[in-house]
Amino acid sequence: MALTLSEVQALSDDRWQPGVYPQWGKGNIMFYELMKKKERAGSSEYARVLLEYAKTRGGPFGAASTFDTSKKAQYNAARFPWGFFWTGATIDIDDEVKISGGPEQIKLVYKKVDSMRESIKAYIGDSLWELYATQQATYGADTKPLYGIADMMNQSDTSPAFGLINKADLGTSDYGTNIWLAFQDATEYTMDFSTMQVLRRGCRTGNETFNKPNLYVTDEVQKDRFEESLDSGKRHYSDEMAKAGFEHVMVGSSGPLVADDRCPASYVHGFNTKHLYFQVHEDFDFETRLVWKEPTNQPIKTTQLKVVPAFLTDERRAHGRLTKLTTT
Repeated sequence: MALTLSEVQALSDDRWQPGVYPQWGKGNIMFYELMKKKERAGSSEYARVLLEYAKTRGGPFGAASTFDTSKKAQYNAARFPWGFFWTGATIDIDDEVKISGGPEQIKLVYKKVDSMRESIKAYIGDSLWELYATQQATYGADTKPLYGIADMMNQSDTSPAFGLINKADLGTSDYGTNIWLAFQDATEYTMDFSTMQVLRRGCRTGNETFNKPNLYVTDEVQKDRFEESLDSGKRHYSDEMAKAGFEHVMVGSSGPLVADDRCPASYVHGFNTKHLYFQVHEDFDFETRLVWKEPTNQPIKTTQLKVVPAFLTDERRAHGRLTKLTTT
């Protein structure tokens, strides 16, 4: 006898719940890092981050001083749109006729649910690395991909702007650069430790170690080139990255350099993950219960997984990239 809708529902519910978090995180270093920081969020038009971009009025004073008591703007809010992603699975009458009931049909349901989980991870992972405008050109103007890494690193104001704030809106930092702009250097560099220090210092927001990048992402070739440039006694590795299956090497004590195929060739990115966030709408989360439905006009059983995430940063200048690395 073919599985009934309630049996398919029960099987998929049982398979979907256990052990999904570590499987979502593997295969994409940025997705892995963001999932560790995932927060469930309620309904809102945007995911928002409050920014304090200026000091209060003050300074040295004397007995005859007059204080400037005029109001000073210090705060703004970055607003990040939600991205909409889905994957689906369908079992039709051909499947049920060929493998009616028993372990084979159970395996088919398992595999389809597994494929949904892996596929939505890939879609969101790809979206993180592509410009919003490029994705809309590919998938359609009415789609809602993520404003991700490519938009955060973009040196030009887009329409709409990243975080709905133009790069000059918040003024300049003590280092003379725009506060709401990621670091970028297009100089040609050979990949080695001194080059990584250029990136590390370019992304600093202070002198303390926690104000500098703690994760670096590049392609396989550049990761290998950096590793080869180090003396064997200076090659160190992260137990966490190794257990998660990521090819990497430590950049001194500042964090791992990880290879990711989604990173553009000859680029290296620096991230301060303390300033990155990943919110997921509470009604459209990865753990949302799958509901199998059987349309009255088709001999199929079908389900969809819908996830609505937002990629956020509260300090855009804490991240950056070098865009012209060589291997010579």
